[in-house]
Amino acid sequence: MTRRDLLSTTVATALASNLGVGSAHALTTDKRTYVLIHGAWHGGWCWRDIRKPLLDAGHMVFTPSLTGLGDRVHLRHPTVDLTTHVTDVVNLIEFEDLHDVILVGHSYAGHVVSLVADRVKDRLSHVVYLDAVLAIDGKAFLPSGVGEERMKTAKDGYLMATASMEFLGIPEGHPLQDWIEKNLVEHPLPTLMETVHYENGGPAGVPKTFVRCLQSARMVGGVADPVAEMAAQDSEWNYLTLDTGHDLMVTAPQETVDILMNIG
Repeated sequence: MTRRDLLSTTVATALASNLGVGSAHALTTDKRTYVLIHGAWHGGWCWRDIRKPLLDAGHMVFTPSLTGLGDRVHLRHPTVDLTTHVTDVVNLIEFEDLHDVILVGHSYAGHVVSLVADRVKDRLSHVVYLDAVLAIDGKAFLPSGVGEERMKTAKDGYLMATASMEFLGIPEGHPLQDWIEKNLVEHPLPTLMETVHYENGGPAGVPKTFVRCLQSARMVGGVADPVAEMAAQDSEWNYLTLDTGHDLMVTAPQETVDILMNIG
């Protein structure tokens, strides 16, 4: 058995256990609507190897680039903030008249999807956090003062330099390394400095799944994952792990697709 086969089997077993089904493929008969939101520096392009299998299975899939990133990099501006990105996604859902959405956020987009859930909760069926930073009401992504300090040396006074391949968990020599490096763009720091304010309890009341990448920088040192501890005490949450790097949509696309197709 190859490492990928083993990983897929592990994911399938975990899904069957956590979602209460006898088989990891037991939930794939219904056609679903997915809205996939990328993290910092990325764009809708990063979901390429996730989008196609979902579309091939007959699902609706939306992979927007947030304002100032990806194919919308020409729209970046110092005024682009977290609210801008939340509005990007809310408008997509409302103008496309989407319902029963499985909303997926990677990394920074954990903040985006949490606030989207706060605004259009009735249109969502599930929120999935892929190695994401969970939003906390009353706090910003970056601790107070950190963003302000970074702004002093940021490009054009507001753009955060792109991440390294090591941070993203892309191994040296990975066949998609050049593709990733070519498409990453600087990220607007104001999006990480805006304080989160919930008006409707954020994602509370919507089923949620968190997927932790075990090779992510957050897991270095074998420390206990506080998200796992939280999920164990909250019936609204499922918690899964993948033995891969932070950019799981690149390094473990099939395993990521397996999770998304068997959730909800």
